[in-house]
Amino acid sequence: MIEIIATNDIGNWVEVTRFTDDIWLLPDYTDSFLIDHDEWRIRWEVISIFYIGDLSFWVVPQGNYHVSSFRTNMSIAGVNGPITTNGTLNMDGDTGTFYLFIDTSASKYTLIVEQNIDSIPEFPSWIILPLFLVASLVLIVIKKRLTKTS
Repeated sequence: MIEIIATNDIGNWVEVTRFTDDIWLLPDYTDSFLIDHDEWRIRWEVISIFYIGDLSFWVVPQGNYHVSSFRTNMSIAGVNGPITTNGTLNMDGDTGTFYLFIDTSASKYTLIVEQNIDSIPEFPSWIILPLFLVASLVLIVIKKRLTKTS
């Protein structure tokens, strides 16, 4: 679920990374960043130069990242300008490694990626199979011991 709101200060928000730059950049990807909690957000601050300009950005998961190309359908969320004010893009349920694809003109901007460390951390899916196998083995051993004692 994606929600854009002015602020959301409920929780224990910790900065993951920030991206800051100036005017007239070619659209490009940021460095990657890791999100390991279900609840995270991107706060932005924009200062338009000459009373024009805007900022657009999209959140791209590592699996969709391609260094030499970008299409909006590669993203899981985004804010498509013109953005000339401050705001927040809240993310919920998506964890992993991400990039931002940023397009700006005549604007200074700061994008701050934060995660709520009070939210549920990512549970590694690879752990499910070993847990299932161990639980099955314990049940088999208990059942065999119970049938031998009866």
